[in-house]
Amino acid sequence: MGKKKEKDGPKRKSIKFDVNADIDLTRYLKVYNVQCLNDGSLPCSWLLNAMKNGIEHRKYLRKFIVEPAPSPPEGIPPQPPVLLDTIVNTIRKAHYIHINELVVWDLELQHKTLANISLLIEKGIYPITRLELMDCDILYYSVERLARTFKVSNLTEVNLDYNEFGDEGCSRLCAGCKNNKTIITLSLCYCALTSASGIYLGEIAYNSTIREFYLDGNKIECRGVSDMLRAIAIAAEDEHMKKIEEDRLKALMIAEGALEATDKNVTSQLGTTDASGGETDGAASDTPKKKKKKKKKGKKAKKEPDPPVVGPYIYKLHLAENGIDPYCQGRMEELLTCIGIISRTIMHSSCFCELDLEDNAIGNLAAREIMEALVRRKEGDLPGLKMKTTAEIQKDTFAAIVKLASGLKKKKKKGKKKKKKK
Repeated sequence: MGKKKEKDGPKRKSIKFDVNADIDLTRYLKVYNVQCLNDGSLPCSWLLNAMKNGIEHRKYLRKFIVEPAPSPPEGIPPQPPVLLDTIVNTIRKAHYIHINELVVWDLELQHKTLANISLLIEKGIYPITRLELMDCDILYYSVERLARTFKVSNLTEVNLDYNEFGDEGCSRLCAGCKNNKTIITLSLCYCALTSASGIYLGEIAYNSTIREFYLDGNKIECRGVSDMLRAIAIAAEDEHMKKIEEDRLKALMIAEGALEATDKNVTSQLGTTDASGGETDGAASDTPKKKKKKKKKGKKAKKEPDPPVVGPYIYKLHLAENGIDPYCQGRMEELLTCIGIISRTIMHSSCFCELDLEDNAIGNLAAREIMEALVRRKEGDLPGLKMKTTAEIQKDTFAAIVKLASGLKKKKKKGKKKKKKK
């Protein structure tokens, strides 16, 4: 007898790498070092380390994180700044077309730097899908230049947290978002927005592809939230009522179809019995039925995600610390109006999946209305909603809200905790 073949050990996973990644990254580093000398810029340490790691593992660096160097100890002269213009110009000169995310923290960006970034994004060969410019002292007129790129870019996420450009900057940003068909997520936390921004945000929530809004730490207040969500709530209610009516008619048609099918079966069986004098059974026939061969299942091709839909749809809305409370004259009426609109959105919007109202002293009456809306949502068989609200309400109401809608996690920011600007 022949010897049995020995079983091979566990198969090792093949290490995947990007062809020419080490060559392209090495070229970028050489050009970057020359540019830093010419521009008087300090090289970004995170970028250098990430590039070297990419060369070692032959993997393209697709996420650029740019941050200033740590401050030197006392008595040591300050170092030159890290310049974003140098990094952007190097991307062009080295023809590095593999960048997908540009993340910048704590760098003061002048208008010409924003224009430089905008020109890079407008070039279709650089597939940047995520742009994060956090705490970069961006002014309102620079926001307008950046927003003009949205209609010709590949961006899906824009984060401008901690840039206090106010309502004027929000207005100009939203004007650029109207012509966009790709952006899904917009984050404007701690941007000094007031209730006046509610109208601008409401327009792009209704007429664009943006469906995730992160607006924590502003002063949008009750009036601004009402202006933002009023049309969304009406559209969601109309769509929900239409769906209920369609489901009712569909169930009615199915019931009528089942009755007709039953009547036909009874009639055909009676006719067969009269003609043959007895029931015919398929088992009585001598000719056996051929079994169909099962086709081998091949690997299913991955479906490409559907393009973003333009319309009145909000998936995520974060409004923590936005002054949604009744603590000024005439504000109780505004609060109840605001909570009523939010409740209608909760009850009727099937795509609404996250709501953050933390650090807003909405009070017991408003909290109870939200709780009742969550109950109605559950009774209507709509998908679950993750939610955070203030704990400064009655314990039973808070417990009911947590039971009906919990599990919301805060959006991750930078590696270090960001201090809130006053």
